[in-house]
Amino acid sequence: MDSMSDEAWMTEASEAAREGRLYRLVDPSEAPDWVLSDEARQQATLIRHPLLAQTPAQRLYLERIGQHRAAALASQLERQRAERGAGLLGPVPLCGWLISRHASTSIATYLSRQLKQTPEGKPALLRFYDPRVLEHLPRILEPWQLSALLGPIDRWAYLDTELHLRCLDPHGEVRRLGGLKLSAEQWHAIQRIGQINRCRELYRTLPGSAGLSKAPAESVDALLVAAHRAGLRDRPDVATFVLHGLTTRIDFHRHPIMQALLGRLGGRLNYIGLSNQLSDADWEAISDMGEMT
Repeated sequence: MDSMSDEAWMTEASEAAREGRLYRLVDPSEAPDWVLSDEARQQATLIRHPLLAQTPAQRLYLERIGQHRAAALASQLERQRAERGAGLLGPVPLCGWLISRHASTSIATYLSRQLKQTPEGKPALLRFYDPRVLEHLPRILEPWQLSALLGPIDRWAYLDTELHLRCLDPHGEVRRLGGLKLSAEQWHAIQRIGQINRCRELYRTLPGSAGLSKAPAESVDALLVAAHRAGLRDRPDVATFVLHGLTTRIDFHRHPIMQALLGRLGGRLNYIGLSNQLSDADWEAISDMGEMT
């Protein structure tokens, strides 16, 4: 997954539009302003949801972007940045722009099939089309799985959570088609994506926060795993644990003070209550500890 400048994308998108290879993918389910009129819906390609009953107005849809509309891509990017703002949890109707030589009906059928996964023997939804999910997948999936996920799509451009333009281009020399065959570990990592985004949003809104660049997804995910291993299950406790790690150090939970605290968990003693008992001197010691092996 590569970042790219707006200018580079405009050049590539304009060429793809001239050749009839540019589409945009939209999720109008929580964004009334993006719902198509009946007439416009006849020109778009709707994507059937394999697990939910949706009205035509709620369905994901693909629109071919012709050369006459490609000139508006720059203003559309700016509109998206303005509408989404810095928050990570609001609706993201514009899922991205897709480049493909295939017909929209073929792309829609393929994407519909990929929405349904059975990693634990029962149907589950993979919201890979949501940019807030998509940007995590390159660190979770193998390159061949990413290739299979996109299938007939050559490139997928989208705005990430920091509103940078990124492009997913996973095929390499061999294009894969078919299911992903996710491992249990991969599926659990995908299930944590929502928690990662919520924790990053909490960190972003902290007074004096250094911004999302200081709360990378990999660090947040590692802290979520550590919280789970420590026995934390309640969402407020887990989020507080993650914030402590982001504001002190990633391995803060290994400090003897924290190990003693975590050993007291259970019954009526929760993480928030116990951590509130730590003094400023305790937190200073935890933050300043030397590298631990």
